[in-house]
Amino acid sequence: MEYYMLHKPRGCITASRDARHQTVFDYLPKDFAERVFAVGRLDKDTEGLLLLTDDGPLAARLLDPLHGTEKCYEFYCIGSPSEQGIATLQMGTVLDREGLVYARPARFSSLGTTTLGAIAPLLSYEDAKLCRKHPDTSVLHATLIVTEGKKHQVKRMMRSVGCRIVYLKRRSIGPLTLDPRLAPGEYRALTDDELRLLKEPI
Repeated sequence: MEYYMLHKPRGCITASRDARHQTVFDYLPKDFAERVFAVGRLDKDTEGLLLLTDDGPLAARLLDPLHGTEKCYEFYCIGSPSEQGIATLQMGTVLDREGLVYARPARFSSLGTTTLGAIAPLLSYEDAKLCRKHPDTSVLHATLIVTEGKKHQVKRMMRSVGCRIVYLKRRSIGPLTLDPRLAPGEYRALTDDELRLLKEPI
């Protein structure tokens, strides 16, 4: 079995191949890319930890919300949730107007505030235009820990409490944390200790 962590860059999609977009597998040697698959997905504009493996049972366990594997996301957003908003995130969040899509309870932590100008290198093209006009716009720096992986989940959860994410990065999956020495697009094999922790029952 093979186990690797990849620092997914922004601007590519989590797919094995795509005729129009660059994929995470374009960063891997072809023979390696054909042997492994990504455990879960990250949005095109999201960067961070992506686990690559050929271990189907482990991937299934990590992705099953019933197992409660925690995924930690770090982000910057415009807007700040109220005390009631934070309570909503921590009790469970309704993600659609009809009340049919529900996100399980999450853990929110504020890391402080800064400005759009201070994080300009992290912004998308559209948000960079806003930054040039309003560099002093206040942004919140925070983390959210979730135990499932609905489409655009973190963005939708924060939007539901009045915040718009302008930068999003996955820091960890369960006990596995993104190696800070890996630049976007780089990858490495998991260590024996990392693999042992990842395989331990929750």
